[in-house]
Amino acid sequence: MQYLTIGTDEITEEKFRAIQDRKDSIKPTGGLWLTEQPEKHTSINYNKWVDFILYRRYIFFYKYYKYYNWNIPCCLATLRDKTNIFDLNSKKQLQFLMENYKSDDNLFKFEELSKSYDGIFINHLAMMRKEIDREISKKFQTFDVDTLLLFNLNCIDFYQKGEVIIEPFDPDIELDEPSYKINIEENKRVLKR
Repeated sequence: MQYLTIGTDEITEEKFRAIQDRKDSIKPTGGLWLTEQPEKHTSINYNKWVDFILYRRYIFFYKYYKYYNWNIPCCLATLRDKTNIFDLNSKKQLQFLMENYKSDDNLFKFEELSKSYDGIFINHLAMMRKEIDREISKKFQTFDVDTLLLFNLNCIDFYQKGEVIIEPFDPDIELDEPSYKINIEENKRVLKR
């Protein structure tokens, strides 16, 4: 499976920060945040996170445009076959996390989870389902799209540098639909271990 991270065109141990839980948000700090990237045969020019930020222009202009203008660096990461990812996509799995990685400040402890798993994949829509308590669902809304949060970089087989090239659009014209292309280098880079 391949995943895209945007805002940087390199993945290094020096830039990586360990997971730290927060009291004010379900989202921890640190780790490597990614979204699923469809395989090349479907479309390299679609990504859920890129779509999300371009259709919420305030996020694009606040988070990315001020640093990169119309082109945003990215990395396409391919995970190792034996990567141990916790797939959070049901009420039962959420209950498991809440019971086994209990937190007094939040739903569960990402820091503790990082000792048992390489990462967590949060299925955003699954956490919005009716059977999940409304207050808990509200906490998961902050993830916005399906999200992979890696707790360590050892599970990355290789990564490729890339760039999201966004066609300039007029932010004042609501119907001016933004379009983009994701260019990924062929060169595969391995993290120094």
